[in-house]
Amino acid sequence: MRETSGKRFKTMVLAFLAAVLFFISGTMNYAAADHTRFFPDMDGWEEPEEIVVYTPETLWDIINGAADLFYAYDFQEMYWGEFVNSEDNNIYIVMEIYRQGDPVTAFGVYSQERPRVPDLVDIGVEGYTAEGILHFFVADCYVKIRSHDTSEETKEAMENLARHVAGMLDPDPQFPEIVYALPEEGKVEYSEEFINTNFLGHTFLSRAFVSTYEIDGSRFNLFVIEKESRDECKDILASYYEFSGQDAEISEGIHRIDDRWNGEVGIVWKGNRMYGYFNLEEEDLQEKYLELFSGR
Repeated sequence: MRETSGKRFKTMVLAFLAAVLFFISGTMNYAAADHTRFFPDMDGWEEPEEIVVYTPETLWDIINGAADLFYAYDFQEMYWGEFVNSEDNNIYIVMEIYRQGDPVTAFGVYSQERPRVPDLVDIGVEGYTAEGILHFFVADCYVKIRSHDTSEETKEAMENLARHVAGMLDPDPQFPEIVYALPEEGKVEYSEEFINTNFLGHTFLSRAFVSTYEIDGSRFNLFVIEKESRDECKDILASYYEFSGQDAEISEGIHRIDDRWNGEVGIVWKGNRMYGYFNLEEEDLQEKYLELFSGR
C-alpha cells in the first residue's frame, strides 16, 4: 500500500513538474517570438533572414556612441530586421524598433531627433519623413525605418510597414497627457521636448517637459516636472536652493532660483508638479506665468 501511494505521489509530482516546464517553455517561446510579429510579410519583399534583438549591453555594438541617447531614456531593447526587394537584392529596407521605459521616454528620445521643422506623417502618435527615412513613436516604442532607395515603390512599402507596426502597438495613439500641461499661446511649433536626466545641467532635475515660446519678441522656455510625490518636489527644491546658495523656506508656491548657469529660474510648486520658466527676462511675462501656474 505504501509503495502504491509512493508511486502515485511520484507520478503527481512528475506531472506537476511537466506542466510547469510546459508552461515556462510556452511562455519563453511566446516572449522570444513576440517581436517577430512586427516584421510582416510584404508583397515584393523578402522577410528578414534574422531579427536581431539588442539589449542595453549590446546596443553599442550597432550604433556606437549614438547609444548614449537611448540609454538616457531608459532603453530596454531594440529589434532590428532587414527586408530585401524580391526583384533587386541591392534594395533593402531596415527597421529598428527601440522599446524605451514607457510612452513618455519614447516621446523623449523621439523629440531629441525630430527636426525643428518636420515633414509630418500621420503614423503612430507623431512621425516624420525625410529622404530615405520614416521615424515615429507610439506606445513605449520609437521606430526608425530607412532605405537608401528613394523610389515611390520603396517609400510606399516603408509607409505600409510603419502603419502595420503602429497599429499593432497602439491602434488609438495619443500624446502623453502631461504634454498638454503647458499653455499653447505663443508656443513655438514642434518645440516640445522631454528631458529625462540632467535638465538645465543639474543631476537633481529630471523628467522635464519643456517647450520654447515666443511672445512680443521675447523667446523663452516653459517647463513642467511631474514626480511621484510632493516630497520628491520638496527635495528637488532643497537641492536647487543649496546649489544657488540661497536661503528659503521650502513650501508649496512660488520660488525664484538664482541659477548661475541659467539665470533666474522661476518655479511654482504644486503637489507633485513643478511648473516654471527660464531664459525669460521680461518681468511682466515672468509675473504672468507665475500667476498662471499658481492658478493651476
